[in-house]
Amino acid sequence: LAQDPTTRRIWFGIATAHDFESHDDITEERLYQNIFASHFGQLAIIFLWTSGNLFHVAWQGNFEAWVQDPLHVRPIAHAIWDPHFGQPAVEAFTRGGAPGPVNIAYSGVYQWWYTIGLRTNEDLYTGALFLLFLSALSLIAGWLHLQPKWKPSVSWFKNAESRLNHHLSGLFG
Repeated sequence: LAQDPTTRRIWFGIATAHDFESHDDITEERLYQNIFASHFGQLAIIFLWTSGNLFHVAWQGNFEAWVQDPLHVRPIAHAIWDPHFGQPAVEAFTRGGAPGPVNIAYSGVYQWWYTIGLRTNEDLYTGALFLLFLSALSLIAGWLHLQPKWKPSVSWFKNAESRLNHHLSGLFG
């Protein structure tokens, strides 16, 4: 901080956070280990984000009503709770058979969840909890693989057959 008391230091730190090779004295093995561990953090964020979608639709959406009649029920993403909404705004955003103002879901998540077999709000809550658990597990796995005892060696990263088997088993179950 004494050498560079400007915000440039902060922006440079953010810009080079994933530029592992620019950091001092990093070996090829350490580079691979950092990238490998960061993947667990990325998975944790994805699982947490998806868990939030499931939870909010189960809490404020109309998934069960949509499952019963997907052609005539508009999928609700979430309710709008804004104390500054006047009556014209409330009327403009009250749609899809909702009792109050809502945002309609145009993302296709209702259709995707229906396709994979989810049918009730309980299914959505269960999925949200499961993904929250996977998020925590991914964070722990990322931290664990940064510990000296659990760091994979460079030969593990260079073994193409093991890497192929690992990724194909994840892809195909």
